[in-house]
Amino acid sequence: MKKLNTLCIIIGIISFVVAGYILTEKILAKEVKVEINEEKELKEVNNYLAKVGSPLGWLIIKKGIDTQDENGKYKPKYNENYLEKYENRQLFVMEYILSYPDNQDKFITLSAGDHTKIEESPTSDFTLAYLDYKTFNNYYKELIGEDFKLDKAKKGGTEYDKENVYYDNRKPGSNGVYVSMITSDKVEYKDKSLVAEIKVTYSTRAAENLGVETNKGIIKYTKNSDNNIILKSFILEK
Repeated sequence: MKKLNTLCIIIGIISFVVAGYILTEKILAKEVKVEINEEKELKEVNNYLAKVGSPLGWLIIKKGIDTQDENGKYKPKYNENYLEKYENRQLFVMEYILSYPDNQDKFITLSAGDHTKIEESPTSDFTLAYLDYKTFNNYYKELIGEDFKLDKAKKGGTEYDKENVYYDNRKPGSNGVYVSMITSDKVEYKDKSLVAEIKVTYSTRAAENLGVETNKGIIKYTKNSDNNIILKSFILEK
């Protein structure tokens, strides 16, 4: 009888410990609700989108160029993270850098034919363009929150790929096709990220080509120690 009582006590203790462990795991796994000042956050995210909206929106246009139909019409891709591919992050940062006209002089531009250096804009027709790694990486860390890995970069097929970052120039032939702005009217904290509902507004020519004047979507982002926005994803939603 004593042995039976002892066995029951041991089983009871084990059951208690297991139940406690499971309960603790559930408590720890449950996300702590984070309260944000939505008015303040909206102001910050819209100020940010005023700077990056057009460069970010260029990823939509680039995707349209790559997947246009037989009539030359672009088709937006929905429910796809435009920042998932490394080359898209590379292009987004490049477009952001080029949104500051003074940065154009920092680029190395080459003839697309013989790869000799020429004095042209990085966005000119029949050119290849590169930016030194250090300058590019500074902007990349500011926007994406990590160092850019040159071995993952899209290449231009020249000797400059070794120490510089290639700019995938898709501007020729796309005059007037662009995202004019991206704005947000709602921000919430969800799944350990800040999530902003956004409205993407296209230029007149882009709207005619895409068949829509605007699209809805979301961006997910975090903040670094300096309270700067670090982008995690950019998705269009139907």
